[in-house]
Amino acid sequence: MINNNEITIRTVIISDIEELKKFFITAYGAQTIFQNDVFLMHYFDSRINGMDPMSKCLIGLNHEGEIVSHYGGLYYNLKLNNEIHSIIWGVSAYTLPEWRGKGINSKMVDYLLENNGINGVIGFTKETANFYKKLNYNIFNFDRFSRYILILDVEKTLDVIEYIKQDRDKITELKQIQPSETHHQKFDKIVELTKENIRNFKLNIDEELTEITTTHRTVDFLIWRFLENPFIKYEIYGFVKNREVYAYIALREEILNPLNYKVNRIIDLYGKKEVINILLEKTLHISVLKKHLYIDFSMYGSLYEKELISSKFLKLENEECCILPQVTAPIENRPNREYIGIQSKFYYIEIEKLSKENVYFTRMDSDRDRLAKISQINLNYK
Repeated sequence: MINNNEITIRTVIISDIEELKKFFITAYGAQTIFQNDVFLMHYFDSRINGMDPMSKCLIGLNHEGEIVSHYGGLYYNLKLNNEIHSIIWGVSAYTLPEWRGKGINSKMVDYLLENNGINGVIGFTKETANFYKKLNYNIFNFDRFSRYILILDVEKTLDVIEYIKQDRDKITELKQIQPSETHHQKFDKIVELTKENIRNFKLNIDEELTEITTTHRTVDFLIWRFLENPFIKYEIYGFVKNREVYAYIALREEILNPLNYKVNRIIDLYGKKEVINILLEKTLHISVLKKHLYIDFSMYGSLYEKELISSKFLKLENEECCILPQVTAPIENRPNREYIGIQSKFYYIEIEKLSKENVYFTRMDSDRDRLAKISQINLNYK
């Protein structure tokens, strides 16, 4: 806890929830998803030794006990040098306008740097990247996530590009993959993983990836992140051999409102490289059947770049990533702010050595894949 004459900074406790919901409505508007109890309990679930949800979040209170600032923390585990460490992804940081310039954000950042083993952030402006760099974050040479697109319907995809007022001429390699181009491989080793069957299999997905720093994926993590999500329906397909999962792909169908076109988003992809292409082929097969416009995957790192390119995905970088919408309710033309930063005072040397070649992050990480508005609940609730 940090105190001064005006502001108290402390971690969130369960009894704060009702006041926090009022704060979120003031901060983000009447439609914010952050006013929903079920969302807050799931999204900020710490999953650590019975700790309460939101235990890794900070709030700033004024002298009257009113919440005037919030810095969210999502608890994940990070595989760093083949050892498992906790990482807190910073999300949904907001200070009410009338309380800015009073040092609240600085005090919150000081608390994070001193108390969290590893801090991470994804999605911010270049100016903010400079701020994090001064705090000894590795901001990876100001690189951003790359995006990979597999087009299934060129004309309708161009409709989307024009609707968000992007320049269709920026994509010079736009090519439609015809269903006849699929190889119709037998998917006998592909199993849909569900919360009912996933514990029947052993995850054997890290064996050849010991040099890659990435989220530590376990069965319990996949169940929490995908299979028991109360609002978003995901499908996970695993390549299974001898009751071991060698790799998996997590998919989410999205509707591009208001055009009502459907697309398939790869939220996560992980495991042995030798079977990644068959999972991508399975995804193409699903998308053809469901008449998706395109398949979309974002990642930071180069782990599966060769596999994606060989599967005819088009790689987009920097401002090219804005050609197609990254938000869907409704679709909008937004700048590419997919910068990433990681910091640790405890593992400073190890973090500084990280580069695009030895890390791997996807939409699964931080808050790059969640609902934004309360009105989306009826559209996505399973």
